Amino acid sequence: MSTNLHLATAVILLLLTASQSGVAMAQRVMGGGRDPCSVSDFKVLCRSVVKGQKNVNAATEVSIRELMKRTIKAKEAAKISRKSGGGLKTCYSNYDSALENLQKALKNIKQNDGFSLNINLSASLTDFDTCNDAMGGGTASNVFAKSTSTLHEMADNCLALSTLVKQ
Repeated sequence: MSTNLHLATAVILLLLTASQSGVAMAQRVMGGGRDPCSVSDFKVLCRSVVKGQKNVNAATEVSIRELMKRTIKAKEAAKISRKSGGGLKTCYSNYDSALENLQKALKNIKQNDGFSLNINLSASLTDFDTCNDAMGGGTASNVFAKSTSTLHEMADNCLALSTLVKQ
């Protein structure tokens, strides 16, 4: 039992060290007001949402708010068609959870709580991942499947931006 506790502690310390060095590296990359979207996987999408914002906290907040708006629209669309199946029921229920996590993330930015911000954005990304998987990973030809893929990409961008948020 004691060995497991020491192992778990070592793993947690390793993760925290890796996380802190990643944040430090990301902050060095940001340097003198560079493009915050440079750390994201979906740069074009990120830049279309951030619209030139250089302040990392503001860019993250703008991205979260836009993701919330699009999630609300997707939820309304899913509500209409959720009884037809095909993953829409899964998406509909996950959108509520994602919206709660995104609302918490906005509060985390205001409180300069980067740790909780990462947790809440990671949770929302998981909600979008589950929806995306239920819809066929965005590979399906229908519009809703492509929309879920975009929401997933936006959530991924929000999480990437959050690594730059100053605490």
